[in-house]
This record gives sequence, C-alpha cells and structure tokens, in this order.
Amino acid sequence: MVIWSGLGFLAGVITFAFLLLFNFVLDSQFGEGYYSSHPWAIGTALILGGIVSSGVGFMLKGRSDRYVVDEETGERLVVNNSSHSFFFVPMHWAGIVIVVIGVGVAISGLLSGDAPNGG
Repeated sequence: MVIWSGLGFLAGVITFAFLLLFNFVLDSQFGEGYYSSHPWAIGTALILGGIVSSGVGFMLKGRSDRYVVDEETGERLVVNNSSHSFFFVPMHWAGIVIVVIGVGVAISGLLSGDAPNGG
C-alpha cells in the first residue's frame, strides 16, 4: 500500500521515470538486458531520480510556506499549510533517501566487478 500526502507521490513517479528512461536508453545502446545486469546503472538512475525528487520537494515546500509576524514580539514565524510526503517522509527528504539507496546500489555493483562500459 502506497501512502502519500499532497504531491508526495511525485517522488515515486519521478524515480520510476528515471529507472524506465535508463532501462530504455542503455538497453537500446548496449543490447537487451544490459541495464538489468549492471547494478551501477540502476544505482545511477536512483541517484538522479532522487536528486530531482528532492529538488521538486524543496520547491514545493518553499512554495507552501507562509510567514506570519507575531505582533507582540515582532518574531517572524513559518506556517506550513500543506505537506508533501511519501510513506510518511517529507518529499524533500524522501529524495535524499532514494539518493542514498542509489549510492549503495551503485557502489555494490562497482565493488562486485561491474564496470560502466559497453560490454
């Protein structure tokens, strides 16, 4: 079951789009099955998808913030009207989690002897 609030579902959609794009481009360039047999490619797609997801999340977060000035103290307060979360994690942090997972997948692929070359 996928749980999100606001536009948080975009974290999954954006990441999935990068995974599909990498699959299509690498398999068409280097032959069928290249993408799925090279973990560094999957990790790189996760990293880029996470970066874009996080960027969109920070943009949405900044757009939804409102500032209120306390009349007594003059202190400026931030009021966040809406949240954009994916699996209960704010979208801007979910993207960072996806990047960390991608780094782990890419490093494990490279350490297992998988080099990013054409064959």
